[in-house]
Amino acid sequence: MHIIIKFLLLLSISFSLYSESEIELSLNSDSIWRGITQNNGNATLSVEIYFALDNGFFSGATFENCCDESLAYPNKEFGYMFGYQKDLNKNLNISINYLGTNYPDSKIDNFDEVEFNLSFEDFKISYFIGLDNFPDYYEISYKYPFFSNFLSLSIGNFDSYRSDPNSNGLNYSVGVETLQSDFKINIYYYYLNANGKSNYNDDGIVLSISKKLIF
Repeated sequence: MHIIIKFLLLLSISFSLYSESEIELSLNSDSIWRGITQNNGNATLSVEIYFALDNGFFSGATFENCCDESLAYPNKEFGYMFGYQKDLNKNLNISINYLGTNYPDSKIDNFDEVEFNLSFEDFKISYFIGLDNFPDYYEISYKYPFFSNFLSLSIGNFDSYRSDPNSNGLNYSVGVETLQSDFKINIYYYYLNANGKSNYNDDGIVLSISKKLIF
C-alpha cells in the first residue's frame, strides 16, 4: 500500500505543471476533529499539500503537531489521501478517496477510511467508512456566502468504538470564514453531544488563521 501511495504522490508532482497544486499553512487555537478536541485546548500548527490532475484524480498529505491531550497520546499526526472527483454539472460534484491517518510515535492509533462526497449548490454530504473496525462517520455541511465572507454550518455523527459505547457522538458547528490580506480567518463554535455519559459532552470556540499558496 505504501508503494501505491508514493507512486500516486510522485505522479501528481510529475504532472503539477498541468494541474492544480497548493500548500496551506494553518495556526489553530485547538485541533477539533469531528467535535472532539485532540489537543486539550492548546494551539497547533498544520500543513496541507494537495495535487489535482485535469483527469479528476487527486492526492494530498497533511501534518499537524496535535493530539497531546495527555502523555499517553501521540503528539504528531500525518495523513495522506488519494482519490477521484467528477463534476456532473456546474452545481453537482461527486468524489471518492482513500484516507490514511498515522501517528509516528503511536502506530497502534493508526486508522484508514474510505470517503464518499456529494456536493451540490452550497451543500456537502460526506460519508466515511472506517476500515478494520474503525467506526463510521457522516456529516452534512452548508456554506452561505455573504459579502466576501462565508457562514458555515455542519452536523455530523461519529459512531462509537465497539469497545467503548460511550465514545464519540453527534457534533454541531457554526462559524464564519473571511479573507483578509490573503489570509483566511475562520472562527467557529463546536458542540459534541456524546453517545454515552453526559460528562463526555464538550463545546468551545476555535480560531484558525491560514495562508494558501497555489503553484
